[in-house]
Amino acid sequence: MRIIIVLFIVIFISCSGSKIKSGKQLLDFGSFTIEAPSSWTKIKAKGIDSYVGQIAIDSNDTLYFDLGWYSNDLTEYEPQIVERSMLQHFDNPSDTVDLIIVDSRKGIDPDKYKKNNVLWDTVDGRSAKIVFPRQPGIGTTGIYIDSLWQAGSDVDKFNLYGNNLKPANQKLVLEAIKTLKFLKKE
Repeated sequence: MRIIIVLFIVIFISCSGSKIKSGKQLLDFGSFTIEAPSSWTKIKAKGIDSYVGQIAIDSNDTLYFDLGWYSNDLTEYEPQIVERSMLQHFDNPSDTVDLIIVDSRKGIDPDKYKKNNVLWDTVDGRSAKIVFPRQPGIGTTGIYIDSLWQAGSDVDKFNLYGNNLKPANQKLVLEAIKTLKFLKKE
């Protein structure tokens, strides 16, 4: 009877001590971990001057990460707004896919045409830039941290992001990035 009670206590403590919820897994990349749905899988990649990799969310959506000195800060460029009358000066006026064409630039707010929202939060005790689409499915979903730790003569930065994710996956990514934990390798 005593063995059964001890066994019960050990099982109870081990189950209650686990922070990973059912259907979740801890993906360990050595320098960082992230709690993710059990269906997500790690994909190795080769980087030249940083630690890079990917996470397959499903057959269509993939996350990319970069940990190093030159990690992209996920800043969205200002949209190119062109007055319709200026199209005649373009070499190929039919190539206007990335342009916003207006009759007049007067009173136009370029921010109105951006795809992403940005908010600042704290993740694993670090200031983090969180990026997510204004319209679900169109834009970037991810995180950027500009200062993880000193690495040689510079500071390691980090990003993890996906582009044009399905809305359900976008939500899962925003939940998962809150679970990031960083472990500097000495």
